[in-house]
Amino acid sequence: MMKEFEVVYTYLNGCAGAAYPQKTVEEVEAESADAYIRAKHSVDYDKFTKETDGDTTIYHYDNGTVTYIYELTEI
Repeated sequence: MMKEFEVVYTYLNGCAGAAYPQKTVEEVEAESADAYIRAKHSVDYDKFTKETDGDTTIYHYDNGTVTYIYELTEI
């Protein structure tokens, strides 16, 4: 069964760093928050850290060059 999520995605590159984050917000359908991240980052999925803050699940990955932060809230 598919669920709907609001996804806040933040991307930081090594050159601009936190000074110029690229942030997008979208609504997506996925089986779960884990399934969404696995589909987006199949190669690096196991390197993401996961934490829960209330109704929001936050996924974070930093390889030293780029940083990905996904905040998924079920709607």
